[in-house]
Amino acid sequence: SCIAAVLYRIVLRQRSQIDQYKQRLNDLEITLGKTQADLARITEEAQGQDEFQRLAGQVVSKLDHGVICIDQNSVVQLVNTYAEKFLDISPAVGKPYSEVLHRLRIGGKNDFSQFEQAIKGKSQTLPDTAEFTTNHGNIPISATLTPLLSNGTNAITAFIFADNSRNVDRIMEEKAFFSTAAHELRTPLSVIRFAASLLVTKFDTLSPEKIIDHLKKIEKASEQAVDLVNNFLNVSRIDLGRLEVEKTPFDIVALTDEVINELSDLAKERKLYVNHEISEEHRMVLGDKTKSKEVLANLISNGIKYTLQGGLTITHQENNRALVTKVSDTGSGITPASQLLLFRRFMQVGAGRRESVAKSTGLGLYISKKFAQLMGGDVVLEASKPNKGSTFAFSLPMG
Repeated sequence: SCIAAVLYRIVLRQRSQIDQYKQRLNDLEITLGKTQADLARITEEAQGQDEFQRLAGQVVSKLDHGVICIDQNSVVQLVNTYAEKFLDISPAVGKPYSEVLHRLRIGGKNDFSQFEQAIKGKSQTLPDTAEFTTNHGNIPISATLTPLLSNGTNAITAFIFADNSRNVDRIMEEKAFFSTAAHELRTPLSVIRFAASLLVTKFDTLSPEKIIDHLKKIEKASEQAVDLVNNFLNVSRIDLGRLEVEKTPFDIVALTDEVINELSDLAKERKLYVNHEISEEHRMVLGDKTKSKEVLANLISNGIKYTLQGGLTITHQENNRALVTKVSDTGSGITPASQLLLFRRFMQVGAGRRESVAKSTGLGLYISKKFAQLMGGDVVLEASKPNKGSTFAFSLPMG
């Protein structure tokens, strides 16, 4: 019985151990299952990250900004398609950035001090003097250097840049415009100031004829100043998209006659003819009469100002349900290069026509074209030949 009791206890102990082993085995199976699930998830995430990296790479490759990534050892690790256009080293990946960017100039020289600061972890914005030199001229760029951190340290520095030529051209145009505008405004204001001062200080000694003459000068100069300010306001409204037109039917032929009569003294002063060939068949158009008058006045006055001999011929022709008013002059014509710039904001027509007989803020044709387009028409240079003259066409829908 003692032996039986001992055996029974051993059996119970073995059963207990077997149960413990089964529980451990079950725990191991559960742990293995979790491990396999974790492994599958990690694998899936890794694949997702690889896919993300691939897609992100495609996005970076197709950006309309240049991207060049530089590692901590100053070696280029990535160059996107946009950036390759500015480089003359291929492949650039694996080479020192200073070698890859040897055509980059900052203030006219190779200055990589900001790159060194960026590699140390400090974001940088390159100055406006940054540019790439090429065989076809220098290309100004806007650029930043952005450190990308990993675990608190800079892993990659991204050199991100874009061609800044258009912005630089716009700034140059606006600087030229404001310089010209200041000069143009100063002229009539100086006339007004001088004439007014003369009237105040010497009114009692001036003859009635002289007084009237000075008052006329003030009136004319005031009109010039108002016209200049109105042009500036029109440009501002155009740029802000706030210029409105009121379309109504009106007689374009009669309006042209009205403008010609108002400018007749200027034509006579320059001994020029102005022929208005009138067709009674079509006269009505749909547009803003006030703005249309400004367009006609600009085209006809330009023709008079920039013509030394001969004169102007004005006609009206139907074309695809539009009535086209053509203003042809016998002036010196416009050079081919200048023809491409005529309707740009701040482009001076006088320079385009190679004449110094008249000065301009360069807004007339720009504003005229915008007015016409808002009315459903257009203003274009139809023809121009050196020493033969030019023809401008102003079209509006028929009313």
